[in-house]
Amino acid sequence: MKPYRVGILFVHGIQGSPKQFDFLIEQIPDDILCCNVILPGHGATIKEFKESTGKEWLRAVTDASLKMSEQCEHIIFVGHSMGCLLGLLTQQKKALFSSMLLLCCPFRLRPTWRYFRNSLSANLTKGKTDDPFVKAAWDANSVSARHTVSYLFCSHPYFELFKTIRYVRNKRLIIPKDTVFCYSELDEIVSKRCIQYTRERFGTKPRVMSGCGHNYFPPAAQAELLGILSVMVKK
Repeated sequence: MKPYRVGILFVHGIQGSPKQFDFLIEQIPDDILCCNVILPGHGATIKEFKESTGKEWLRAVTDASLKMSEQCEHIIFVGHSMGCLLGLLTQQKKALFSSMLLLCCPFRLRPTWRYFRNSLSANLTKGKTDDPFVKAAWDANSVSARHTVSYLFCSHPYFELFKTIRYVRNKRLIIPKDTVFCYSELDEIVSKRCIQYTRERFGTKPRVMSGCGHNYFPPAAQAELLGILSVMVKK
């Protein structure tokens, strides 16, 4: 018998941070195993971020999933943005997840002016702002740079992201029956067309969370996501 009935694997997105899931992890009972992955090239300098690859990110998620499978009878996957894509690919290879909660899954990207404004403002203010969207953008970034302009010359990881998106879109994916896609009403970078795409491709009805951005989830949305996760845990 494995020591845990349920384990939850959390995977952030590109340039993201494991801290993005704190509002969920803080509410999870101690008898559930939590693994909050930090992807290669993240949590460090922009130099290390530039050198990271999609294959390394996928390998990190796969390895973490396999380790959890040795300890848990059931694994729930929670991903944000690119983390969703890595989870879908891992499930395709290993079929280890009994449930998946996928936040802002980027099947299509459409950056808006708000995305660039929030990113620039976040770095200029270092998160010391009353704008919750800008503060969330700062809190979500785990990649450090001496100068804001350095981020403008960090294209390689994003080419890796585009490759991953294209690969996922061309792949025949099978998802667990208990899979919930959640999209944000005010997402600054993920296209709203993903909602219809998800509905048509997977035959499921995505949830659209009111007042949310790509990184910002107000208290009502946090409570909604915690409720979804709690139901998955009880199954």
